[in-house]
Amino acid sequence: MMKAKQSAQYMSNARVATYRQPKSLAVSLIMCFLIVLATWSASLTIEPTAPMPIDQEQASAASEKMSEGDVDVQVLHVGDRWVYDGFFDVAEMITNAGVETDAEALTGELEMWVDDVRTITSSNGVNTDEDHNTVAYRLKSEGAFITENVTLTGTLGDITIDYDATDLVRASDLAIYKTVTHMHVKFWITATSFIDVADVTTTHTYYEPVEVYDFPLRVGERWTNDFIDVDWWDGGSNFFTIPEDEVLNIETNHSVVSVGNPNVPYSGCGNSYNVSTFDENNSVSEFRWWCPAAKGDAWRHYRDGMGIYVDFILKDFQPAGSPIDMEVELEYPTWALNMQLGVWVNVTDSNGSPVSGFPFVLRYEFENLWIELTTDSAGVAYYSLNTSDPVDDTPSNHDYASHGIIAFDPVNEYVGVDTLTLDNELVELDYRPRPGGISVSRDRGNDSMTLNPVYGFNAIPGDVLHFTIPIENKGTNGGPETELEMVAPDSTTERRTISALPPVGEDSLSFSWTVPTSQPLGNVDFTFEVDPDDQMTNDVNQSNDMATFGIFIGSIPVVGLVAVEPTPSFTEILLDGTSSSDADGGTLHCTFRVEVDENKFKTFEEPDCLMLVNWTDDGIFQIDLTISDEENDNDQTSMSIEILNRPGWINITSPETAILSETSITFNAFDSGDQDTLDENAPLSLLWDPPTRSDGVAYVCDEGPITMLCTVTPVEEGEFLMEVHGTDDDGAVTTAQFPLQVGNIAPRSPTMSLTGGTADNTEPAPAIWQVDEDQQVTLIANGVDTMNDQNSLIWNWNPSSNNNVTWAESTVGGNSEIEVFWTESGSHTINLQIVDDDGLTSDMILGYVMVNNVPPTSEPFTAQFPVGEDRLFELTGFFSDTPSDVDSLQVCWDINLENDADDNLVKNDDCDYIGDTISHSWPEAGVYTIRFHVTDDDGDVAESLIDVNVVNLRPKAALSAEKTTVVVGEEVVIWTTETNDTISDLSLLMFSWDLDTDTDSNGDGDPANDMDTFTPRISPLRHTFDTPGEKHIRLTVSDEEQSSTKDITIYVIEEKSGFLGLMGETAGFSNLLIVLIIVVGAIVAVGVTMAKKGGEDEIGLFGADSSSEDSAETDSAELEEE
Repeated sequence: MMKAKQSAQYMSNARVATYRQPKSLAVSLIMCFLIVLATWSASLTIEPTAPMPIDQEQASAASEKMSEGDVDVQVLHVGDRWVYDGFFDVAEMITNAGVETDAEALTGELEMWVDDVRTITSSNGVNTDEDHNTVAYRLKSEGAFITENVTLTGTLGDITIDYDATDLVRASDLAIYKTVTHMHVKFWITATSFIDVADVTTTHTYYEPVEVYDFPLRVGERWTNDFIDVDWWDGGSNFFTIPEDEVLNIETNHSVVSVGNPNVPYSGCGNSYNVSTFDENNSVSEFRWWCPAAKGDAWRHYRDGMGIYVDFILKDFQPAGSPIDMEVELEYPTWALNMQLGVWVNVTDSNGSPVSGFPFVLRYEFENLWIELTTDSAGVAYYSLNTSDPVDDTPSNHDYASHGIIAFDPVNEYVGVDTLTLDNELVELDYRPRPGGISVSRDRGNDSMTLNPVYGFNAIPGDVLHFTIPIENKGTNGGPETELEMVAPDSTTERRTISALPPVGEDSLSFSWTVPTSQPLGNVDFTFEVDPDDQMTNDVNQSNDMATFGIFIGSIPVVGLVAVEPTPSFTEILLDGTSSSDADGGTLHCTFRVEVDENKFKTFEEPDCLMLVNWTDDGIFQIDLTISDEENDNDQTSMSIEILNRPGWINITSPETAILSETSITFNAFDSGDQDTLDENAPLSLLWDPPTRSDGVAYVCDEGPITMLCTVTPVEEGEFLMEVHGTDDDGAVTTAQFPLQVGNIAPRSPTMSLTGGTADNTEPAPAIWQVDEDQQVTLIANGVDTMNDQNSLIWNWNPSSNNNVTWAESTVGGNSEIEVFWTESGSHTINLQIVDDDGLTSDMILGYVMVNNVPPTSEPFTAQFPVGEDRLFELTGFFSDTPSDVDSLQVCWDINLENDADDNLVKNDDCDYIGDTISHSWPEAGVYTIRFHVTDDDGDVAESLIDVNVVNLRPKAALSAEKTTVVVGEEVVIWTTETNDTISDLSLLMFSWDLDTDTDSNGDGDPANDMDTFTPRISPLRHTFDTPGEKHIRLTVSDEEQSSTKDITIYVIEEKSGFLGLMGETAGFSNLLIVLIIVVGAIVAVGVTMAKKGGEDEIGLFGADSSSEDSAETDSAELEEE
């Protein structure tokens, strides 16, 4: 919220803007806002009554702070842009309307920019012969403003105003020629619906154009605008009458009162010029700060004719560049009447380089004079101007007249401008302190402020005063360097050097003085004298060499306020501030700010510092007292006053003192009242306050809380404490109670549901739910009981009352959830009953579940390696089932699917092997399908089939000769007992011999495959050779499909005689005898061995390897061969 603190420096009674929320007067707000915005564009306060002239002595004391000299008019460029925050305080307007309501500020943002440069026809509105053309800027602006929560025809809503305007402003001095303003007012009922309140356009045309600023700006200068305002209104409204067109004669008075920092959001305005407008009472009705850095207003504050206080605060400025810069320079900015004056126009481009051959026109603004010029090679054009003696439309106390001189390119609309000040008092040489130009600022502790005639030039001991004195030469000749002497009130002196001044030149000097602590109170004077030693003998007028500046030295007043004891309402109380004092004398003024109602304050101005006040309500109210002396120094204090009240009385009655829970009952409070009420029809405002349930939810009355009756339904047993609060018109609260006893009731409305299962089990009981064996599900139950019993209810479950009456589950709480599963398939009935802490039970509720058997599963087998005949085949089956069935499963192998081993007329369900592992062999090669099957207690079966490929193994031929060297005719004995094959194939083996693999006896072309002889499995080959030589013998062993061979070489030599004839020709008989002896011995040995081993098979007799270990090893090798 914007507080216009700075305005206190420039207005003795300036209103500080405060913003409050409106309740009504929407139409008045709209109409006033239209008037306000219409005046903003013109930068004027329209006052039909001409104000009285400003007092000469007071105005001449106006001052500036840290002045750097005069500030002249600046050139605007197309695209220059300003953004302002707007604030409109309507409180005074609402008060003057006599409506009891608060009012909020209208707020928004205004954007303004230079749109065009053009020539216009300027007129005084009286004599058309004096009309003339001039150069002007066209300024455009747009804004959106809003005020919220106001009423229009009884409806609450928000008002928005869309605003746009176009202004024509004279380029030479920024005087306003014409402004056209358009406003569209809407009343928003909701975010999307609105009432079209008004669509209005206003046009103000001024004759002559109004000089809001009289450039160049000098502190202490004042001027008067006397003009005609022609107003046109267009548009319409459904809520108020559009004003009639009118013509007004208006006069306004203005003065540059100071230079300083207005403290606006936009930086760079530290040295801004405060220009104030004065009303007929010589009071400030408007002020504005001209900011040279922003080429426009930094802040404007004014009060419109209907009591609205307005502030526009500069928040941003964006200057626009120009490709051509035209700078107008005068030989002297101030010059005498009817004399020649050199005027130079310098034209440069955006880089600062001179532009030669540039054509333009030069205009002396007082008359319709247009001079065509062109720049030379240096980018400069010169003209000798006769100043003439035209008077100014805005008479000033500082000069004879001031007129703009404009350089204008009408093709490209480039502008340059300067101001010529005419002075009819110029002499040959005259140094003097500029009248009204002395400025003073005051430092008090950490606070610094610029003093002005409205606020008053005053100080207290310890203050530091800073003076700035402009020294001007009112001569047409230059002067020498000299001195300026300040004589302070304590007779101390100080001198500063004045630079040599050119004709009509100016210099400024600064002095500081600290008010001594011993300084007597009262009015004191400072003197500032030029050339105190009278060295400037050629100074034509030495009578104006000295200026006197007065300051009042005072003291801070001390506030005093008598304390007030706690007092009953309706009692007159005297607020007494007469004990306040001011050491420097004079009259004190008291301002009481009284809290008349809660958070509502009123301000009372009491010159005698006494005030009577009373309150009709009790409470603690704040009193603020501010005292001000004649120097605008002040002191402040606050206190609180306690106003006492008498409470009301209430008795509650009821038809019963005890009821059952969940039974309605009505209480009444007709027996109530207030002794000091101001409203007999409503002595107390009743507010029923039923207790809060144990779950934190408060009971509410069926009739509402603010009534004489209250009907409630207690839902908890125990004491029900009803309360009612009665508030009287002073805010005092009286409380009454009624204890009601509430009895217990049984739990009820049980419900049961199930989550989980195999189907859409969303229906509550008594639906039949579907679940699987051993599938865990959640049984959920809800029920209703009194609030204090609900969370202690006992929930008794029997999940299978028809199959297992002893199965019981219980929980305690506001509801129940149990996790259960059933191990037996079939139908199960669920029983549930609720019991409260007093033993009362609900009805029994039943639920039904159908438990479905889950069949076992068997994992499929992967392909198996082939297995040899008579080799063991081992395999493990994998299966699963629900936990309750897995231990009772029948796990079997059926190895012959064509055989019904159990005679049940089903061939593939035999249990040839029991368990999950099989170990079995087949004697014959082939593909055998076996079935692994698992059966649960409900007869559901899972199976896995596997084909076993049983392959014939190749026999392994083996032979061993008794002798590998024999003589011709000697018997060769070769044993084959080491030959090996599967047990089933041993008896089927065929042993064939090719006795000479070098001879093809069967003539098939293969000499090594002859079947010269055969031997049984357990008998050796016995053969004699008739011829000597190396004999190559091959044994071929064959089963029904496979065969293998084994070769041996026998060396047969010629017979020779030897011992016992063995080596002789009779060796054949002897050899046969020896063989018979050996065979008999072998048979005897075999018999002894069989007797010892007790029945080893015949394979052992001949040394065959029948161990399973060796067989497994050979199987693998043989299968690889296959």
